[in-house]
Parts: sequence; C-alpha cells; structure tokens
Amino acid sequence: MPDITAGEPFGMDAVALNNIDWKLALQRIVHDLRSDFIYAPHLGFIYQRAGLELADQLKSDLQAGKFSPGMPLTIEVPKPYRIRVKGSKRLGPNYSRPGSILLPRDRLLYQVLADQAAPLIQKKTNVKRSFSHWLSPDTTGGMFVSTRECWNNLQSALSNNSKSEAVKYVLKIDVANFFGTLNQHTLINALSDAGYPKAYFSRLEAILVRYTGERSSRGILQGMYPSDLFGNYYLSAIDRFLSDYGVPSARYVDDLYIFIRSVAEADRLLRVLIPVLRSYDLSLNEAKSVIMPKSALATEEPDLDSLFAAAVAEISEQLDENDFDADYGFQSEWDEETTDPQALELQATQILFDSLSQYPGNEENIERFCLPLFSTAGSDYAVAHVMEVFKKRPSMAQIYSAYLVRFLEVASIHEFLQNLLVDGDLLDWQRMWILAALLQVKESADDSVKAGLKILADANRHEALRAIAAIYIGRFGDHTRRKSLVAMYSSVSNYIQAAIFYSSRSWPAAERSNAKASWSGHGPLHNLLSVAMSKKI
Repeated sequence: MPDITAGEPFGMDAVALNNIDWKLALQRIVHDLRSDFIYAPHLGFIYQRAGLELADQLKSDLQAGKFSPGMPLTIEVPKPYRIRVKGSKRLGPNYSRPGSILLPRDRLLYQVLADQAAPLIQKKTNVKRSFSHWLSPDTTGGMFVSTRECWNNLQSALSNNSKSEAVKYVLKIDVANFFGTLNQHTLINALSDAGYPKAYFSRLEAILVRYTGERSSRGILQGMYPSDLFGNYYLSAIDRFLSDYGVPSARYVDDLYIFIRSVAEADRLLRVLIPVLRSYDLSLNEAKSVIMPKSALATEEPDLDSLFAAAVAEISEQLDENDFDADYGFQSEWDEETTDPQALELQATQILFDSLSQYPGNEENIERFCLPLFSTAGSDYAVAHVMEVFKKRPSMAQIYSAYLVRFLEVASIHEFLQNLLVDGDLLDWQRMWILAALLQVKESADDSVKAGLKILADANRHEALRAIAAIYIGRFGDHTRRKSLVAMYSSVSNYIQAAIFYSSRSWPAAERSNAKASWSGHGPLHNLLSVAMSKKI
C-alpha cells in the first residue's frame, strides 16, 4: 500500500487484514462501553447484535481503499479538581476534560490497531514502575486487568518504596493536560521502534490526526481502551529515564510518584526531568505537583482497599474467630446466622463511607469505591448523601445516577431525578446520565417526556444529550409524542436520527414497520441498526 495522503480515503493490504482478530476487538469494545464518557445505547446495540456485519463493512471499505475516518463525538466532562475560590471554603467551578466516542466503523478500526500494538507495548512496559492498564491475559472480557487490581498493585509499590530508610520524601508529579498534548508523531515513532508494522502504524497515524482535528498532531481522544493503551505507553520513556537516573518511582497513567532522600534531591532531579518532559511536549501541572514527607502519603493517597480491610477486621473482632475465615468480602462458607459475608462487607462499606470527612480531597475516590458496593448489596445507605451532593459534584453524575437507578421505585428518588432533568444549573453531561437512569424505569410521566422533547428541540444542547432525549421520548412517549419525534427526524443530525430509529424498537408494529421502511437506508449506521433490530435474541 502506498503512503497515506492526509485527508484522503485509505485501505489496508490483505495480509494485514487477515492478521486481525475481529471478534476480540468487538468483545473489548463491548466491555469498554461500560466506562464510556458518553451514553450511546444505540451504538452499543450495533456492537452487540450486528458486530460481525460491522466488521464486514469495515473490511470491505479497507479492501477497496475507501475507508475515510469520521469525526468523534466529544463532550466536556467535569473533573473532580476545581478552581480555588480565594478566601473562601466554597467549591469553585470544575475543570473539565474532553471525553469522546467514535462511530462504530471508526471505533472498530481504532480498536484493532490497538490490539495489534498491545503485545509489543506489553513487552516494553516496566511493570515495576508502571501500574496502569496492564494487558489482561483473559481474552474473553476487557482489554486490561481490572482498575482495582492495578490500583492495589500501585498501592503496594508506594508502600514498599516508602519503607526504605533512605527515602524521606515523595515527589508527586501530575502531567498537565497529558492526553491533549502528547505528540502523535513521537508516539508513532516509538511504536515503530517497538516493531509495530507500517501497515498498521501508518493507518493509526492517519486516524489520530483526523480524530483530533488535524491540530498540529497533538493529543489523542480520551475515554476508550486504545487511547488508554497508547497514552500509558507514551510515558514509558519517563519510566526509563527515572530508572536510569537511579530513583525509585511508581506511575499510574500520568501521575508519577518519585521517592527521594531530600528536597535538594528533588531540585536536582527536576532540573533534568522538566526538560525531558518538554522534549515529549509535556509539562508539569504546577497546581497538582507537590513534595511531601513520605509519612503524608497515606493521607494524601489513602489505600481504600486497606481501609476497607481494616473495617472488616474491626467488625470481625466482634465475631467468634471459629466462624471467621476471611479474605474480606470473598468468603464462601460462613454460618449465615452470625457471619453473613454480604452483611459483613456492607458494614465495612458503611464504615469506610462514614470516613469521608477524614480524607479531604479524596471524597470522590471513596464514593467511587463504596457506591458500587452499596448498589450490589441493594443498600440505600448512601441515597440521602448522593441526593444532597448530586449538584455539588458534577464529575460524579455517572456514578451517582448508576447508584440511584437501584431505587427508582421509590417515588421521592424518581421525582428527584425528574426535577434535576429540568434544572437549568446542570451541565449537559449531567443531564445525559440522569436520562440514562430514567430510561431504566418501566414507565414515565408525560411531564418528563415533555422535558425530553424540549431538550431534543434545543439545538444548543449537546448531540449526546439530545440523542438520549430522543430515545427517552421514543420509549415512553404516547402516539402524539412519537409523532412529534418523527416530525423532528429530518431536522437533526445523523447521530440523533440513528437514536430515533433505535427508539422505534418499542413502538407498535405498524409504526415500527414504517420507521424501518423510511429510515433503514439512511446510511451505514442505520443499515446496521436495521440488521441488529431484525435479530431475535
């Protein structure tokens, strides 16, 4: 294949195509959807029910040399970190980062290109210094070892490095706007040096430039497995530099922990490290980088699993030791009357959750740890708290909504989310997750459907939010509301049109048939939705 000309369609030779495991890529995408920054059930429906047809479409385009990358769908996602309000304890505005998804053909190509690079990257990763996004040996699920396992390994490394008597301080470094500033050409060159075949890396370079808007070849999309893989690999050069320099370090994505003997040593190190980072088009986040005594690390970066284990131990002391044979939360055979493992785990979760005030700055980390456990246990222990802080912590909207879903049969909680939907102070990203939660109920009041129509009709709202509003209207609206939805079809983007078509799955047979006849031919995305909807599973 000749070199790719910027902006032109391209293909891939037969040998390279035949080396691709399409089923593996689709499995990884389906798993990756769980943590997407944008909720797009109509796209997930395609991966799950028409994945092989999607792969055939992509292969056909690549074989014919007619693949042309599309544009990502990107939304501003609030970060936990906030602008300080000087002289006040009040919370300031959130910083944000761009979170993206790709349309199915683009995402599948991005994933297969990452899959081809993954084994090479694994060989080049120093797992004694880098603890994020380790490749999973299990090829039937996610691409990476679980976040919890990786984080636990990081905590062990932090603990072990802190035990050295020579270490007195920890230099914690955060890279400023890491995903937005890394140099694509530097990444591609590093992959080439690692043995990544040109048939793949030239295509990867072409889509990276396209997906980031051809803006000086800087940055990669955030929020998908391939970007996690490539971003983590980009900083392996910094791991090597610190190894050569002779200082212990541990890294989790772009957070670096460097163990030093003195503040003066940090000064000497930074004089050389900052220029090295700059050579990779990176810089320090001055507001979040800090030198701390190693004794402060446990407070700054609490090991939540250790705290959880301590809570279990605290409770278990009250039990007969003969009844307790535990590896917290994973016990299999206890006396149910006195040592129910779920009850013990729930009590431990409550203790950890109640410690929020003891770890200022880490509240959201503790919430992210505890709320899924409460949800699994069906416990409403944190409901009142979540309802109180929902608006105050925009970055947690996805987690909060997923937790409250378990209790939507409670009228006050359902009403709470419905009221938030029309709250003018909320970001579109927050409203999207509220609608995602409300989609899980069996029926909805017409007032909420009306609110969804207002969102859909507002061209100033984000495409991702408007698409979910369309799905919500299509699912819960009556005949009149569906007619309004159909009338808006021609005035919205192809992405929202696909959402409307997807929502027709729940319509009466005649309306569903009309939707298919009218819309299934409106491009590759609609065609795949039609295939997916025709399958009985």
